Amino acid sequence: MEGLPERLEEIENIALVESIVLFSRPVKNNVLVLCDHDVMTTASTGLRARRRQELLAAIRTAAIEELRRSGATGLSLRAIARDVGIAVSALYRYFPSRDELLTDLIVHAFDEHADTVEAGGAHDDVGEALRGIWHAYRAWAVAHPAEFGLAYGTPVPGYAAPPQDTVHAGTRIGHFALELLARAHAEGRLDPDSLHRRAARLSPGTAQQLETWSSRHGQRLPTEVLAVWLDLFVHLHGLVSMEVFGLLRPITPDATPYATEVIDTELAALVRPRR
Repeated sequence: MEGLPERLEEIENIALVESIVLFSRPVKNNVLVLCDHDVMTTASTGLRARRRQELLAAIRTAAIEELRRSGATGLSLRAIARDVGIAVSALYRYFPSRDELLTDLIVHAFDEHADTVEAGGAHDDVGEALRGIWHAYRAWAVAHPAEFGLAYGTPVPGYAAPPQDTVHAGTRIGHFALELLARAHAEGRLDPDSLHRRAARLSPGTAQQLETWSSRHGQRLPTEVLAVWLDLFVHLHGLVSMEVFGLLRPITPDATPYATEVIDTELAALVRPRR
């Protein structure tokens, strides 16, 4: 756990020194006088919040290392506490159970992944934005295989993710991708032949389910556009999953060229260049 304090006490001692430096002022004869009570109380609250965030980050880092070593089923709060350098009772104050820690890790993974994808879509041109989000989607997953596996892989036996905690974070990427596709549609950038072909293949059952979902989420898009969005998500998520879980390795030990081709080919067929 390089870079983490070996003991929680080190974090607390660092914060104590900083509180003296940050919340004091010099007076005559170089004597330091502490600030008034209200300022000190606010400062103390801020430092406690910062220490809490530092410790949570240390716990998450140790938990991810434990995931890499033992998998989700072997996740041990005692081992994580030992790696962070705190008593297991202190860890329980933050995460009373393994399931609560798993939920935190999953939400954190979803949010980190979504932040990366949204940054990848920061382009004026919607075609480049769509291309950027999928390359960012893959890049994060390849760089964080343990987190990707926990969030999107095989369900952990005995654990059920609470929807009230996970659904918002877990659907951010899908909604962002749909926003970009809706923008491409509004700008006339989606290939009409691709949309016509998809509409012709759309079964009544799929159309009904997409319309129900669209109505529930306030989307006002043609059903074939929703189908194309879902197709794209399924294809490219499947590609990334196969790479992360090593299923492409026997054929393409370095999957980067192949993955790049697949992403660019899918989007080139769907999104017309800007004129």
